[in-house]
Amino acid sequence: MAKQTPQPLKVLYHLHPSLDTLDFTGPLEILSHATYTPTPDSDTDYSKVFHNTITAASEHTTSNQNCIFKRHISVPEAYATLTDYDVLIIPGGGSPGVLTGKTEPLGLIKAFAALPKRENGRVRTLMSVCTGSLFLGETGVLNGLSATTHKNYYGRLREVCESKGKTNVLQERFVVNKADEKGLRVITSGGVSCGLDASLWLIGDVAGKESRERVMDVVQYAWREGVVL
Repeated sequence: MAKQTPQPLKVLYHLHPSLDTLDFTGPLEILSHATYTPTPDSDTDYSKVFHNTITAASEHTTSNQNCIFKRHISVPEAYATLTDYDVLIIPGGGSPGVLTGKTEPLGLIKAFAALPKRENGRVRTLMSVCTGSLFLGETGVLNGLSATTHKNYYGRLREVCESKGKTNVLQERFVVNKADEKGLRVITSGGVSCGLDASLWLIGDVAGKESRERVMDVVQYAWREGVVL
């Protein structure tokens, strides 16, 4: 009997005003190329590893680089279907507006982190790129964990996290924490290229080294390792 390839993992991206383009499109590009490696007894041929969905408060989001992105689903729809998603990615950008206004994606992050453990035991992944880690810190999700961010914001991340508990801020390209008792794994990464590295790590973890190497070849990018705890 042919072995069935796993269904694509569902990835949700939240876009906020003052988004930095490559913090979003970098992981999107990398994960979009990921395919499972077929085996002699599989019934498929290089099937996709991830299925990507975009949510945002407005139908169109304009990035700091004046690029306009159209969402797939509204934020209320994202909340209603949140249990369906395996990965939530929070890109960075201009963080003061979100932090001072206590706006999305803070609520979405909290809701995703609070989801109960899956019956099948499958891990959920919460991943931030660049200053997106400040949003995770603001919600308290990073309490008791290690994390990183863009190199210019190490101090700011410490400040944000101090009032929420204890977070070990590391000067690394990306940091992967072990999944907690609810099956939530938190990954934070530094600036643009670090987000690519974290995305490639995720591909390797989910689909294997060969899959990661194929993506590296397609995008002509040399992967650099981070810290996996």
